[in-house]
Amino acid sequence: MMDNIKLFPAWKEAVKKLIDSGLTYGSSVKRSYLLELCGLEPPERVEDVRRYDLEALRCISEIKDTLLTAHCMLLVSDHAGNYHVVAPDTQTEYAVEAGIKAIGREMRRMSMSISFIKTELLTDQQRAKNADAQAKVSMLAGMIRNEHKDLQRIAGPK
Repeated sequence: MMDNIKLFPAWKEAVKKLIDSGLTYGSSVKRSYLLELCGLEPPERVEDVRRYDLEALRCISEIKDTLLTAHCMLLVSDHAGNYHVVAPDTQTEYAVEAGIKAIGREMRRMSMSISFIKTELLTDQQRAKNADAQAKVSMLAGMIRNEHKDLQRIAGPK
């Protein structure tokens, strides 16, 4: 009788089923299977697509977070509709590389947002503030580049 009890929300049940089915390091799982485990049906109407996408993102994010924090398994996308569990011996290197890429993207976005501004519409004080921000972002980007090299050396392959 206790076998019929399902966990709620659905992503908790999904994690349980994944672990019970033998998910381990190096395992792969299809995105469609994760969504099936979450009980998500593909939308039938165009109006439902956004809601479906948000629910899918939430469910998969919760599965990934729980696998990482409760089972020390980093589940990552291959961007082709599949996810795989990163082996512990490559997890540090993967995490460092993925983190540095994300930081680099956000640094470029911030730098562009600060650089491409109509300064003629700013007061002298605002222009000074903008120039100061540009200088600090430039220094921060340099520090990140140096730390990236150190992190690669430390976390890189054996």
